[in-house]
Amino acid sequence: AAAGRRPTLQDDPVFQVKRYQRNVEEDPECNRDERWGPFRRELMAADADRRIDMAYEKTMAWGLENATLVDEQAKVCIMGIICLQYIFAHFLLLEVGSVEAASHSFRLMDSQTGALHPDLFDKAAGYGELWPITSAEVDSLRRKILRASVGGGRGGPDRRRRHKNAFGLSDEDWRGVWSWRPDGSKAAEVGPSGFGAAQPGAPRPSFRVYVYEPDDHPALQTLARGAAFCKHNQWGMEVALHDWFLACPCRTDNPDEADFFFVPHYTACLINHADTFAGCDTKQLCGASTELFERALSDSRHYHRTDGGRDHIFVWGSGMGADGPFASWRSWVPNAVFMMTETELWNPYPDVVHPSFTPHKDIIVPGRLTVDDMLSLGKMARPLEERPFLGHFIGWAGKGRSS
Repeated sequence: AAAGRRPTLQDDPVFQVKRYQRNVEEDPECNRDERWGPFRRELMAADADRRIDMAYEKTMAWGLENATLVDEQAKVCIMGIICLQYIFAHFLLLEVGSVEAASHSFRLMDSQTGALHPDLFDKAAGYGELWPITSAEVDSLRRKILRASVGGGRGGPDRRRRHKNAFGLSDEDWRGVWSWRPDGSKAAEVGPSGFGAAQPGAPRPSFRVYVYEPDDHPALQTLARGAAFCKHNQWGMEVALHDWFLACPCRTDNPDEADFFFVPHYTACLINHADTFAGCDTKQLCGASTELFERALSDSRHYHRTDGGRDHIFVWGSGMGADGPFASWRSWVPNAVFMMTETELWNPYPDVVHPSFTPHKDIIVPGRLTVDDMLSLGKMARPLEERPFLGHFIGWAGKGRSS
């Protein structure tokens, strides 16, 4: 922070410019490297259906099946590494039809993509003109893989059976979920015609959720961009629950049979990175994102059938609640279901006097924790009998957040 200025969240080390970011900004085409620069030009000049062969040839020639070498090359040309892995994942899903193989390639790419803010990613790719990839295409492929990863059911001759979904849940796990009802009755079995995304033979879900597809709604494509970048820390719950419903057998792609409508967005992450929406950070209500939410709902025939968005679900993953990202929500979706990680009033909004959390309809969810976080917390935890009190803090405890 400059002398005399009070530190803010943006001064936290996690937000500081990284070394790879400088490389991306100064040489996005990787022309400094004798291999990556020429390869990029060849890739851009090639027909789309030739690129998978080129990606395979270079992967083998450069030893990039070795994860250590991939990490080293990512420091040299992160956009090149991401492009190779994207081409593989895209081909394996849409041409080969292997969800498992596509998921593996995508996971390799995801950690690299997550290092870049989606705006920086698109700038480095020249919006598809320097590298044959955009942030929107990466996000779209992620959603396609998740949609294809529901699993379960009896399978059949025309379909390779996947026992578990993207989150590792099998039919037996879902049977316990869908049987959680007052009368204790067991979940019925899905018949031959299916039930939403649930396959024949799987336990029948108790409800069906339609997940708005950002590819069909340009406003949501802006609000729900950069999933790999935004999936970390507390804010990542907005991404995690979007992923969850996409890979859930309770999902339906027919809005006319849906019980609920999930509206994806990653505004907790995008607004906290103050350069995402012009004039917006956590200190004021964001007009730019509010306009996008209004546009998305205006374009939805399903929203106009509801009473104040009664069957719509939103996740709000930060202390801003719904007010910061969607300042006009009380006029548009006062009856929607909010899943929230923080429920109290946000101090920087002096004109907001009522929290966006309403106990009779909304749900408190934990901030996202990684498996490593949970394992480390478990190792440090004392036995329950030695702990008279239990508390957990998620957030920043640095100078920028001191009171």
